Amino acid sequence: MDIREFAQEFQDNVDTASEMGNNDYDTELASAILEYLEDNGEVNNPEICTFQKTRTRITAYDYNVEAESLDLFYLVKAETLLGKVNNSKVQQGFNYLMSFYREAMNGTLLKSVNIENTDEVAEVAKLVQSTKGAINQLRIYVITNGLTDPSCVPASVESEYNDFIIEYNVWDMQRVYQQHNIRAGKEKVEIDFQAEYNTELQCLKMSEENPFVDAYMAIIPGVTLAKIYKKYQQILLEKNVRTFLQFKGKVNKGIRKTLREEPDMFFSYNNGISTTASEIDVKEEDGSLYITRLYDWQIVNGGQTTASIAASMSDREVDLSKVFVPMKVSVIRDAENGEAIVKAISTTANSQTSIKNSDFSANEPYLIDLEKFSRSEWVPNGKDRPICKWYFERTRGQYLDQLAQLSGFNEKSFKIEYPKSQKITKTDIAKYEASWNLQPYNVCRGAEKNYSLFVADIKRERPLVTANYFKHIIARGILFNTIDSIVKSKKLGGYKANMNTYLMAAISFLSNKSLDLTYIWENQRVQQDVIDKIEELIPVVWNHLVGSTSTGSQSSNVGEWSKKPECWNRLMKTKLVEYDKFGEGLMQAETNDDGTYLNDAQQSRIQEAESIEANYWFGLANWAKSRDLLNPLERKAAFNFGTMRSRNRPFKTLKQALFALKIVEKADELGYQG
Repeated sequence: MDIREFAQEFQDNVDTASEMGNNDYDTELASAILEYLEDNGEVNNPEICTFQKTRTRITAYDYNVEAESLDLFYLVKAETLLGKVNNSKVQQGFNYLMSFYREAMNGTLLKSVNIENTDEVAEVAKLVQSTKGAINQLRIYVITNGLTDPSCVPASVESEYNDFIIEYNVWDMQRVYQQHNIRAGKEKVEIDFQAEYNTELQCLKMSEENPFVDAYMAIIPGVTLAKIYKKYQQILLEKNVRTFLQFKGKVNKGIRKTLREEPDMFFSYNNGISTTASEIDVKEEDGSLYITRLYDWQIVNGGQTTASIAASMSDREVDLSKVFVPMKVSVIRDAENGEAIVKAISTTANSQTSIKNSDFSANEPYLIDLEKFSRSEWVPNGKDRPICKWYFERTRGQYLDQLAQLSGFNEKSFKIEYPKSQKITKTDIAKYEASWNLQPYNVCRGAEKNYSLFVADIKRERPLVTANYFKHIIARGILFNTIDSIVKSKKLGGYKANMNTYLMAAISFLSNKSLDLTYIWENQRVQQDVIDKIEELIPVVWNHLVGSTSTGSQSSNVGEWSKKPECWNRLMKTKLVEYDKFGEGLMQAETNDDGTYLNDAQQSRIQEAESIEANYWFGLANWAKSRDLLNPLERKAAFNFGTMRSRNRPFKTLKQALFALKIVEKADELGYQG
């Protein structure tokens, strides 16, 4: 597929997504381009926020606290397919974004425009102001579906008061196409040290012959390593069992401390990086050996070191010219078993620094099981032959990666079987589950923080992933997306993400977490009564989140208020308690493990157990205890069933009812008369 074919397909996908989702075309276009930036690992979690006035505009933003980076994006649309975007338009885009930053920072952004404090752009303006003194770099991005001249990108400069670096970037269709090809394996990481980086790496080759690998030890300048990572980003680390954790952990903070305070000691302090390659070019000069080129280069251990150094390129306190990194290169000779060898090297090398369970790698059984059901469970459509599934992306970029490997009929079939609108990620699931479990305040703390908390819950509870479990997760996703669509249609102006999670939690609360999710899965839509309730709750939740501080309902900062458990507890105890809970008709009927509803015989057994009166159970418990009959568990259960029936509570599950009937049968055999 050449770049024109790719661009046409890219445009067709944006058109389709816009029509199916009833979304603005520009929003879909920007989202599609930003997805490739995320896939590349260059940005963290950009969010769309369109705003414009005469000389000030923005399309999206991203604030990465750990990386101390604020990113602003502006979309420039090409007039034709792969149309040329001239340098003046790119520069104009940079100017728009810098004007947005300055006006947000000095408080003049919203003057002379009809913007309320509850509009999303007002929240972004507050966010920008909050970054004062907290960022090392302001990254300005022009994104476009056209083509640009690489020379139009200015060099990085220091800010007015020399407190951070301003970095300019352009992502056009050539850059997007390159990322597509890297994902498809059509563009390998090939490093020409002489031509691209004006250096050669002096090395030592292990003399012992090995039929599997050739091993080299070398030293790579920190500047060179940083530049290579900046170009290829996460592609360099694809075979690494971990990904870059920014400067969160003690190890990465230690790396930054060394880079800032003792860069000339970095070589002595750091264990270096372990890498693999499929081929190597070396030359001998004056008795020394030099690496000049590496093919299909991968960093299998040392991703934290590499990305930390790259992140320090814009740090004024770091002199990278003094930084050198030990590097081991294993050139795979056994191509047939190359993947297995690389995996073994990666796993063994990373064992030097233990990988904690809290890292929750993509190879966790929980995620693998979700992926398995994602690839096997067809979406019901009321016909004999379902045509599509929900795609769970176990590893970042997996959907694009798989799609990039296909072409022609296979590519079209994949898109039909797995529509992009039915792709969900790990952070999506964490968002659905936290909302459903009445923790909307965690969702408001951000995708990454919420995901880490979700991981802790999964580690502790170890849920069994079945087909039914997977279907119910998707059903909660459908409910969340329905809420999102309704909130979006109200055009409230801001805080949509906060509204979504709080409304989801409200629906969960009003259904005692027992909404009929099987109905949602089987019909791929939410019950009308639930939709009506969402509509009814929107003004209640909105006023609770953004109501005046004089009512004592919130802090002055909506974003911070929504992150507090008190925010949810107050909504639940003062507002939601006034609403009737959902009726039985909307509650989840018990199902078998395969998700099918209980048949008549199974329902009959439950009814049989419920027909036994409380006095029978109390009498049975006393009789068995006085004669030391039945086992302690059965005697305790008999008493509990008596308490349950005396309060007119039903049997919760078929399993519980069958256990009760088994006790009755056993007691009858032992002579209990009732």
